[in-house]
Amino acid sequence: MHTFDKIIKGGTVYSGRNEEPKQLDIAIKNDCIVKLGLDLDEQLAEEVIDAKGLVITPGFIDPHASTGFGYFYPNAADHKLYQGITTEIFGNCGTSPAPIGKHLEPTMERLSDELGFPYNWSSLQSYFDKINDKLQFNIATLIGHSTLRSGYLEDWHNVSDKDLKDMKEATSQAMDEGALGISTGLIYSPGCFAKTDEIVELTKVAAEKGGIYASHIRNERENIEEAVEEALHIGDAANCRVLVSHLKSAEQQNWGKIPSIIDKIEAYNQTHDKKAWVDVYPYTAVSTKLRAFIPKAFLADGLDAITGKLEQNSAVQEIKEWVEMKGYLLDGMLVISSATNQTYVNKTITEISKETNLTVAEVIVNVLLADSDTWVVYHCISEDDMDYAIKWPNAMICTDSWSYPINSPKVIGNPHPRSYGAFTTYLERYVIKNAHLSIQEGIYKITHLPASVFKLEGRGLIEEGCFADIVAFDWDSIKANATYLNPKQLSEGIKHLWVNGTQVIKNTKIEAVTPGKVLSLKTNKNVAYSN
Repeated sequence: MHTFDKIIKGGTVYSGRNEEPKQLDIAIKNDCIVKLGLDLDEQLAEEVIDAKGLVITPGFIDPHASTGFGYFYPNAADHKLYQGITTEIFGNCGTSPAPIGKHLEPTMERLSDELGFPYNWSSLQSYFDKINDKLQFNIATLIGHSTLRSGYLEDWHNVSDKDLKDMKEATSQAMDEGALGISTGLIYSPGCFAKTDEIVELTKVAAEKGGIYASHIRNERENIEEAVEEALHIGDAANCRVLVSHLKSAEQQNWGKIPSIIDKIEAYNQTHDKKAWVDVYPYTAVSTKLRAFIPKAFLADGLDAITGKLEQNSAVQEIKEWVEMKGYLLDGMLVISSATNQTYVNKTITEISKETNLTVAEVIVNVLLADSDTWVVYHCISEDDMDYAIKWPNAMICTDSWSYPINSPKVIGNPHPRSYGAFTTYLERYVIKNAHLSIQEGIYKITHLPASVFKLEGRGLIEEGCFADIVAFDWDSIKANATYLNPKQLSEGIKHLWVNGTQVIKNTKIEAVTPGKVLSLKTNKNVAYSN
């Protein structure tokens, strides 16, 4: 009878704690790291993995993904695993897979048909029950504020006392069923129509149960300062930890604002026990739906009403004035998906305008009439701002990526390259090539820091008693291959990867195993001792 299931021998181990590495062997039993030491006896293990020459770290934690609809399909997480990610937190930007109120059911049925996933749940627990045996890596979710509004409100603009009570009860139940907190997407419908007080009341419910408030803030452009202030006010009023999602100051006229934004958050943290953090992706382009760049009035009556509004004679002029007022750089706005007109794909709005002899406003109307869900990649972020944010000690790295439809039966459009390469791009740019961060700092930001922010006990560290989420990689071979025009390219450099003690990548090849767990605030490192 062997004492250990496996020993990982001879690697250079970074614990995740922003400290110097050590040469250590790692012994694993079941899903847990049970012993660290030099020259552990190989005969005590059922399997020995030679990690000489490899860097060993805790599994990376992606604090910001999207919907969670992809995990019904095999190999849905391959593109994340090849970046070293062993835990993904979705339900961000106001959209989560549950809870599903009655008004949201038709939309879920439509999405189920469009994307091919089986929709047959309403509560968060029932969603978890559907996916918990299909997970290649660990997952957790936030409660989407827009999901609550879509499901429980008849009128997005007039919230009754009963409406608010229903949303608070749904929030409370979802927290009890395992959510990590609540998220908002305050540029998206219907979250954008919510008043601050409504968000405070819902966040209080999450905060009382230990949750975090994560926000795609109301403005990432000309009014970013006020939008960050709102997020911090919500955290203060609700006595809740705050995460400003994918921090950026978009459009050239707003470049250079990030240092003062960071100063504002630093000042907040000096006077609050419940701190604020940010997550950032290492790209100067955003990815979102084209309809996010038109006046909110087009979205005010729901997605079904967009087409009729776009067909009105005044639509082109209204969008023209909006685009000019916002200062959008349309020669940097690339269409990456369109359900009905492939001639638009991989072309900028300006290029389409020149090819069709239409104004940019007319192009935007035509593209949205062809597909109101059209996705774009938009180059609008300052590299200096991005660097400053990423190097801030309270900044985490994220993919901000779709959780679908990498391997679903129906593939819709192209993702942003961050889906396949955010973490490897980050390591290449900030740790390996430019040395903006030391190796231990760089690893800390993607391991122990997010585990601490989200209260994921026993994750993000290589220590005895912690879960065996472990990455072994060839430091000289780390490479992101995804590009804006060819984004579905897997990263390189990950040699081995374990999730809860089970090897998911072996000698660079994905294994057909699903050892991932649903993580919640109730999950703690004591669970690791499951003999």
